[in-house]
Formats: sequence, structure tokens, C-alpha cells
Amino acid sequence: MKRQVVVALAAVFTLLTASTSLAQIARRSPGTDAGPAPANNGTPRDPRFPYAGVWRGTRIMPIGSDQIGFRFTVADDKYTGVTLHPNGGTAPQNALTATAAGLSWEQPNSGGGTWVFRVRLAGPDSMVGTLVLRDPPPNLTPAPTGTMVLLRQAAPAASPRPTGNPR
Repeated sequence: MKRQVVVALAAVFTLLTASTSLAQIARRSPGTDAGPAPANNGTPRDPRFPYAGVWRGTRIMPIGSDQIGFRFTVADDKYTGVTLHPNGGTAPQNALTATAAGLSWEQPNSGGGTWVFRVRLAGPDSMVGTLVLRDPPPNLTPAPTGTMVLLRQAAPAASPRPTGNPR
């Protein structure tokens, strides 16, 4: 019981801190006349596909929190995506759907059931979301749920060019 209270308080603190941080990000972001900022792969963001890019952040669940990552790309005017695992592996996102409310997708759970993810933009380079295990196995009752806070990953810095007088 005490552990659950501590985890719940940590989750609330993290969400409150994240929303304050996201507000700071939104205030510091360049105006619309500054031109598009680069997405993760160094290409400009496309206003039609604001979720395209690599996103990393924290997943908070009753059993604890951990890091999570996603990569969204665009093909034939539709999003495709993968979940990025810490070991470098990826898992495809099924039924990926974009609506005015954000993105949603599903992924099978290795122990049974299907994870359902929903995210929305909280700022140009931040998003928040939820996840729930639909049709969980009997040993996971109630169904696990969680929240996520994610940041778009910056484009890799270009290698500096040598300066000075070549000889």
C-alpha cells in the first residue's frame, strides 16, 4: 500500500513537472516567421505531419516508470511508426491512425492482450499520451494503464568544419 502511494505521488509530481516544462518549451519556441525547425532526421518539420520524427520520454505506470521511444515517418501521406526498444530493437505500430485529437495505435503484448496508445501534441516538440492493455490476460486485473511524456529528438549536430588557413 505504501509503495502504491509513493508511486502515485511520483507520477503526479512527474506529470505536474512535465506540464510546467512543456509550457516553458512552448514559450521559448520560435515564432512562425522563424521558418521550420529541423526534425530528427535534419529535414524541416512538415506542418501537415507534425508527429513525424523520433520521440523519447518517460512512461509512467503503477509498477514504476521507464524510458520509451517512438519513430513516426510519413509514406503515401500517412503515418507509419515503430516503438524503439532500449536494446535497439523496434516493434511496428498497428492500426496507426491520425485524427484532430492526435495519434493512436496498437501493439500486441507478449503476455497476451493488446497495448492501445494515444498521444497528442502538447507543444511543437512535445507530446503527452496514455496507454492501456486491452483484453489483458487473467493475471493482469485490473488492466495496466499508464501515461507518457515525450520530447522530439533534435537533429544530430553537424560535424564542425575545419577553420583556419589550410597549408
